[in-house]
Parts: sequence; C-alpha cells; structure tokens
Amino acid sequence: MRLRTIILFVLPVAILGLYPRVAEQGYLTYTLIVILAYSIIGFYYNMLLGNVGIPFLGPMVPYAVGGYTAGYLALNGYNPLIGIVVGSFFAAGSGFAFSLLSNRVRGLYMALYSLVFTLFFHQLIVRSDIPALFHVFVGAIGQNNIPDITLGGFRWRLGDGVAYYYLGILLFAGSAIFLKILLDSRFGVAFKAVRDAEVYAASLGIGIFRVKVIAFLVSSFFIGLSGGFLTIFYQAIGPDILETSNMLLFFSMVVFGGLGTFFGPVVGAFILVPLNNYLTPYGAWRLFAWGLAILFVVLVAPEGAVGKAERLLRGRSIRGLIGSARAWTRTASGTSTS
Repeated sequence: MRLRTIILFVLPVAILGLYPRVAEQGYLTYTLIVILAYSIIGFYYNMLLGNVGIPFLGPMVPYAVGGYTAGYLALNGYNPLIGIVVGSFFAAGSGFAFSLLSNRVRGLYMALYSLVFTLFFHQLIVRSDIPALFHVFVGAIGQNNIPDITLGGFRWRLGDGVAYYYLGILLFAGSAIFLKILLDSRFGVAFKAVRDAEVYAASLGIGIFRVKVIAFLVSSFFIGLSGGFLTIFYQAIGPDILETSNMLLFFSMVVFGGLGTFFGPVVGAFILVPLNNYLTPYGAWRLFAWGLAILFVVLVAPEGAVGKAERLLRGRSIRGLIGSARAWTRTASGTSTS
C-alpha cells in the first residue's frame, strides 16, 4: 500500500475507534455500525461493478443468505459468532451458484439474470407451504428474537452496542485491507483486464470464467459476512431485505461515491445511510430520492464524489507542475541572457 492510502485509511479508523470514549453513545453508535457494515457491502459490490465490470443487481441475495444462516444457527443454540462465519461461507456458495452462468450472459442480460435470481430467492423464502423452507426462513414473518452475542456473561447489546461497534470496525478494517491486497495482486490486474477488454484478455490466456467465479465468491463472502453481522445485531431478518429499495441503496452508494474507486463506497455509505434512515418513514418517496441521487451523479459527476475529488486534485497537481516548469524556464532564460 502507498503511504497516502495508509494514512487515508488508518486515520479515519483510529478516529472511529476513539469515538465511544469521547462522545455519548446511542443513535449515532447504531448509525455508525450500519455505515461500517454497509461500507463492507459497498467495497465488494463496487469490486463487481467497477473493477470487474459485471452489471450485478443481486447483492441482497448473499446478504440474505449470510443473515438467515447466522440467525438460524443462533436460534438453534450455536454461538452467533460461529453463525456469522458459517453464514459467510454459505453466502459465498450462493455467489458460486450464481456465477455458473456468468460466462454465458453479459451486459443487460446479466443485470436481468441477477434481478430474476433475487426475485426467485425472495419467492423461495416466503413460502409457508413447504415445511423445510418455513423451518429455516419462517416465511413472510422472518426470523425474530435471535440470541445476542454473549462472551464471559456479558451481552453485547448492553452498553448501547459498543461491542458491536468495535466488531464492526474490525470487520471493516479487515475487509478493506483484504480488498486492497487483492486488487493490487495479479487477480486485480485480471479483474481490470476482463472489465476493459474481455476478448483480448482471453487471448492473453486469462481464464475469464475463473476470474468471474473468484470475483463472485469473494464479494459474496464479504457481503454475507456483513449480512450475518447485521442480522445478529438487529436480532431479526425478514424477506423485506430483498426489496428493490435496498438494492438501490447499495447501487447508489457505489455510484455516488465513485464507481471503481477504493474509498468511494465508504463516502457513499457515510452520506446515504443517514439519509436512508431519515427517508424510511416516507415509504415510496425513498425510491424517488434514490432515483434523483443516481440521476444527479450521472449528470453532474459521473465519476462520483471521490472520482471528482481525485480529478480536481490531479488537475491542480498538473497546473502546479506546469507553473513550476514555466518559472524554471523563465529563470533559465534570464540566466542565459545575463
């Protein structure tokens, strides 16, 4: 990692870590927990959309798989932390199942395929006439009263959820570091090659299908990790998690922050999660707000907030170099004349 990236990452994480010691806990702690978890989703959803170039519209499926698995195991007496880990692997399995047809569909058809996949999964979990499915998903009611994490006799929901907050920071930091290492490795190069020139990448010997499968496995694992974490924190999960509004929220986070940028999803989460909490009571107006947000970004700053900032900083750096070069040229000319 470059020094600038390390500073930009470590400093905010350190500030977040100090927050509970210097500020009053409560609603803000809850909001920050959600922002941290949604940032993880944004990281790996952005990896699919921006780094690999797959128009995937089903991030809620691995989220739901991870959440339902963690909730089911916790309700049946297993440690919720074990449920979160196991749920992440099940979510990766759902990503693998989805990726099996990823080499045959592209572009608009991939978007439609992922949307239909989400709708199919939604119809599957609300079924109450199939005992096996109802036993796991509890139909349209969803899982409720999921046991809290308890370590040493201490329930994590006590103390305004500060324990969940620090676990969220740990998961956020770990997922960000892993993603940065992955994108800087040969897999990251392969991701960009598939995104920019899939046919040419295949001619160079890059396994397109293998790259897409790895991308879906990794992204689904971490999205499921976030889903399991939030399910245990909320102590509930239901089929409404698969609603289109949630997919639009994640899509807006990535687009608003900057498609293909590393820190873009985090910026998008910090801006849009509080806005989403505010708009939730307004029902359908929330969808209207996300539509306006996406339209605004597409028209005003297609590269997103982080991309726009990087472009402005790059422009200033170039102008500074040009100014320095002109000053050096004038100095050299004056010296030669004298």
